[in-house]
Amino acid sequence: MANYDTKKSKRERQKKLEADRRDKQPLLVLAPLIAILAFIPLITYYYRYDTNLGEFSFPAPETMIDFFLYYKRIFLYIAFVCMLLVLLYLFFIEEHKILWGKNLIPLAVYGGISLLSALLSENSYFSFHGIYDQFESVWVLLGYCLIAYYAFYILRTEDAIQRTMNWFLVGIILTVLLGLSQVFSHDFFRTEFAKKLITPPNYGNGTLDFKFELGRPYLSVYNPNYVGFYVTLTVPILVALIFTAKKLWQRLVYGILIAALLLILFASQSRAGIVALIVSFIVMLICMRKVFIKNWITSIAIIAVAGISFVVINVMNQDILLNRLKEMFVVSETSHALKSIETNDDNVTITYNDAKLSFYVAQNEDGNDVFTLVDENNASVSCEFDENTSYYNVTDERFPFMFGSIRSDSFNGFTVKIEGYDWFFTNIMKENDTTYYSMINKLVKLKKHPETTGYFATHERLASGRGYIWSKSLPLLKDYFLLGSGPDTFVIAFPNDDRVSMVNAGFASQLVTKPHCLYLQIAVQTGVVSLIALLVFFGWYVLSSFRIYWKHDFQGYLPKFGVAILTSVIGYLIMGLTNDSCITVAPIFFVLTGMGLGINHALKLQMEEENYKTQR
Repeated sequence: MANYDTKKSKRERQKKLEADRRDKQPLLVLAPLIAILAFIPLITYYYRYDTNLGEFSFPAPETMIDFFLYYKRIFLYIAFVCMLLVLLYLFFIEEHKILWGKNLIPLAVYGGISLLSALLSENSYFSFHGIYDQFESVWVLLGYCLIAYYAFYILRTEDAIQRTMNWFLVGIILTVLLGLSQVFSHDFFRTEFAKKLITPPNYGNGTLDFKFELGRPYLSVYNPNYVGFYVTLTVPILVALIFTAKKLWQRLVYGILIAALLLILFASQSRAGIVALIVSFIVMLICMRKVFIKNWITSIAIIAVAGISFVVINVMNQDILLNRLKEMFVVSETSHALKSIETNDDNVTITYNDAKLSFYVAQNEDGNDVFTLVDENNASVSCEFDENTSYYNVTDERFPFMFGSIRSDSFNGFTVKIEGYDWFFTNIMKENDTTYYSMINKLVKLKKHPETTGYFATHERLASGRGYIWSKSLPLLKDYFLLGSGPDTFVIAFPNDDRVSMVNAGFASQLVTKPHCLYLQIAVQTGVVSLIALLVFFGWYVLSSFRIYWKHDFQGYLPKFGVAILTSVIGYLIMGLTNDSCITVAPIFFVLTGMGLGINHALKLQMEEENYKTQR
């Protein structure tokens, strides 16, 4: 009897807790989430800044221009502050009950470790201020945790979710219009009107340099890869809206938006996005099988729209989608003859296959370079001058190199051409310093790096070159297991000074700023422990969702949206295997994750109430 009373008391407290919350949230309470879902992703504006990377041994630009990241971060900070103020008001002024659950503990652990990692990082400045090409500081990471909790607390009622989704729909429509302009080679950002919107008045007649070719959409999310994230997050929401819509015209609008988003996804050539969307849609199909069967005409229409969109984009681009999907499964092994280059105190030593060639350079009375070449046994290596090229050719077959002197206003030294790539060296450009340097945007020292091993090391071209980045990132985990290198410091942790391996892998003109894997990004920057905490958080959410929805009857609004959000989250996590977190789309993901937690919480209370009534 006492046990029954305890259970009854618990249920009554839960019911009272829900009753204390107003069914209709004020718009100001929903506003931060609406901004994050609908409007902040669209913010695009010119920002010129110093990278502050000059002190490091790898070549990095001194100044950069950003359009898609910095101001999104500023407005996210504003949203974070608003959410904190709203929560403080609700908890301490209106005396709402603070909700908490065991499933939120791993998220809190991740946030705590991220803050500790930033505090103890050797490069804490970047952890707190953000870094070149990322701007995802520790405050942003903590903000993601806050977004998830805020959405969980606020978006647990049908009214709050519907009103928020209406605004989200506005953002999707605007994004689709922008994306279609890019798909059909009339990119809005390339118009004079857009230029005036996204550049300051003093920008004048300066031109804008676009990284991506006409016809390949990047929306306002910085990169075509992140288009896959956006579509993966939004299409399941639109599918849920189709099944909850009461009017035919609404279903038609949602269907048109789905078709447009699929066109944008396929045109972006995001293979990971295509795969993630297929897998996540299968998850939705399995969970909502009864709904899909009941609405079989709508279900077939959705599948037909996806197929037609794929075919249209594929035909428009000469089978590019099929070819790129095939490339995912065809990866040849790679090996390189050039092993290392070392700029030493008195020479430059190049290791090629199993042999070493050292360059000793002195200047004669006329200031011309005099070269002495020796191998690893200190034996002289001969060369001959080619008047046609004005280069010396190394005549030893072990070293198929060309080299020659360079004198110009910007560089004085010599160059060695290896496999078509020019390496520049000098020992005369620094006053009172005759040691050797390599010129790569700036004078840097080159040293021998440990050779990487394993599958990725021999399959560098895997996933468009990600194999190389992963082969160099995985060894970092042993050094950054507990607390990582610090939030937003991957570019510093990664061996960007290993120029030989970067040239070999095709990254000669690039600076690796991200690992192209969400999980490696977290593990390197905030530690493997923080990654485990976040995986437990997402795993807990996914498993508990499956327990709720596997046998659910899907009567009403909430369960359909719950499955849609589960589908979006799974798609995002799949995409995270080959793409990293970005401030342009990650906030949307955490809003949806928090909303999914809130819906699960509400449905659990409903099921407990139904079980209680059945027992009575």
